[in-house]
Amino acid sequence: MKFKQVEAFRAVIQTGSMTAAADALHTSQPNISRLVGQLEQSVGFRLFERINGRLQLTDEGAELFRDVERAFVSLKSLEDSAAQIRRSGTGRLRVGAVPSIALTQMPEVIRRFREAHPGVAVSLLTNDSPRVAQWVASQFCDLGVVAYVSRDVSGIEATTIRDVAGVCAFPAGHRLGERDIVTPADLEYEPFIALSLVDGTRMKIDQRFREAGVVLRHKELETPYEATVCAMVAGGLGVSIVSESVARAYAGRGLLDYRRFVPDVPFTTHLLRPLHAPQSLLAQRFADTLRAVVGGDTAVT
Repeated sequence: MKFKQVEAFRAVIQTGSMTAAADALHTSQPNISRLVGQLEQSVGFRLFERINGRLQLTDEGAELFRDVERAFVSLKSLEDSAAQIRRSGTGRLRVGAVPSIALTQMPEVIRRFREAHPGVAVSLLTNDSPRVAQWVASQFCDLGVVAYVSRDVSGIEATTIRDVAGVCAFPAGHRLGERDIVTPADLEYEPFIALSLVDGTRMKIDQRFREAGVVLRHKELETPYEATVCAMVAGGLGVSIVSESVARAYAGRGLLDYRRFVPDVPFTTHLLRPLHAPQSLLAQRFADTLRAVVGGDTAVT
């Protein structure tokens, strides 16, 4: 029993004649007759009787047709399922991100993604860059967004999606708000909230002050996350150097302000994916949305 034989049998029943079935399947009437005859030989009984010049299903043929219809309904369900996968992927996505992205731009990424894929479940997990990289390398997460790529983690593929200049963040109403730019000398006597020494960004900031010959007099506070830095700045605990996108998010709340910092301190964002695993359609589309929002440095309001 072959599919073309079953297809021809079904078409004859649906159209009422072999000639009409041939038209529906874009073939010839003799070919339809031959396929139906082959199917009858295969199953071992007659499918049609010709009565008064018209084809009439036999009882056996009618019983077989019921199973054929169930099979075609299942096939249509498979086609619909494939189409749904093409449109929306498998329906679940797990993303890891550092707080500076998770608390600022990731909500906009997820909003846009779910507008296009409303039935997809998204899990967002937050931790530091090395832990997010480990999640991706182990395939616990489909994608990761980090501030730097740890050399201690293998099995990941990293691409840079953004380089944004650092700014000086300070409490709203601070004297630095009167300036167009802020330099290291302006911060010498300010309480300074430092990023923990876990990546190259902290070292770049320290280097800018050394090159300017400035020693920060009050550097008693530090934290590993930019988002936490901004929360502390907004609370009046000091000033700091953070990426503009994170400062912008907190400035919108009215407790923090920021100005361009010179010399430039670049803040980089990397997208991670598992190195030895095929990327799902869902992950590809989420990554595209992520690049559009984070790579484009879309403002968060």
